[in-house]
Amino acid sequence: MRVLTFTSLYPNKIDLRHGIFVKNRMTYFDQIENMSRKVIAPVQYFPLLGLFPGSKFHRYNQVAKMETQGDITVYHPRYMTIPGTSLIDAAEAMVSAADKILPTIYPGQESFDLVDGHYLYPDGVAAYEIAQKYNKPLILTARGSDVNFWMAQPAQKEKILPALNYASKIICVSAALKNRLIEHGIPADKITVIMNGVDRSIFNANQRPVRAGEYLLSVGNLVPLKGHEYILRALAELPDEKLIIIGSGPLEARLKSLAQQLKVMDRVTFLPNIPHDELADFYRNAKCTILMSSMEGMPNVILESLACGTPVIATNVGGISEVVTKDNGILITERTAEALGHGLETALQRPWDHALISSGMSHLDWHETARKLHLCFEQAI
Repeated sequence: MRVLTFTSLYPNKIDLRHGIFVKNRMTYFDQIENMSRKVIAPVQYFPLLGLFPGSKFHRYNQVAKMETQGDITVYHPRYMTIPGTSLIDAAEAMVSAADKILPTIYPGQESFDLVDGHYLYPDGVAAYEIAQKYNKPLILTARGSDVNFWMAQPAQKEKILPALNYASKIICVSAALKNRLIEHGIPADKITVIMNGVDRSIFNANQRPVRAGEYLLSVGNLVPLKGHEYILRALAELPDEKLIIIGSGPLEARLKSLAQQLKVMDRVTFLPNIPHDELADFYRNAKCTILMSSMEGMPNVILESLACGTPVIATNVGGISEVVTKDNGILITERTAEALGHGLETALQRPWDHALISSGMSHLDWHETARKLHLCFEQAI
């Protein structure tokens, strides 16, 4: 089976954690016998902004146009965007970028059997146009804000629906996302739920320190969606607690300024994105992991924290309630610092069974995820 994975959410040597959840799933798929796969992971560019060191576009310019990750070749064609405008259709720009390299990737009579598209817009729409052009089946994976946000935008929804209709199967990483798509008129029998897995060789409670619980932990990009502001404000009311925030993003300066204003900067450690396998020790040493997102699909942060035996406090959005229970965490019904503070007070007083929390994630295995994915692909072909 020859698979073409198409998505902008894929790691590169400049950003090793970008779209790591896509790569993790497909890496286990690659281990199945008689599988071959290539990746097109388009990268944005904007000529003028790319000249300024420190800008995200300058960083994007450092991404190699082709790289090898293990046995997989990953191509990073450029597609132009104009930030803050809709003057350029991102999906069409992605297709145009892919068209320029597809004859090189698949020369002569060589081709692919199926397009594996991740994230419905603009990536999924572009993947659909490529699959349609080459008359190949398409599998689309919905991952969160592509459903929760983009499907609520009329112009984008109009472009996404033909892609969903063409797809042989639509994979959702949570039942909540499946239900949202059904509300948009997508037939239930066309959608399957395949949750992300966890690498249990890395994320486990086996190496959990006897005296774990040195700090509170938040892992996520420093963007409004993740709600770090609420965590800092809640911390201000818990004078005995420390916090580690792991992530990068445009709100970094603002969040550090807020920490100074709240007089908690001496109790907060900001760390940039770190290699994925190094996260496990941070989870294992934390009292709890906090996620104050406004929308989610099925965040790997929660799955990995629980696999390490560390309880989770999170907003009750997306598919989070499908894995967070009274035995392994606390769901926050209001996205406020006050609600989080109450949740933290409760969590910090509870005698959590860390071994039980970890064992509860044992069913989320990447090998099983890959097996289900392979079955979907076979049926589509």
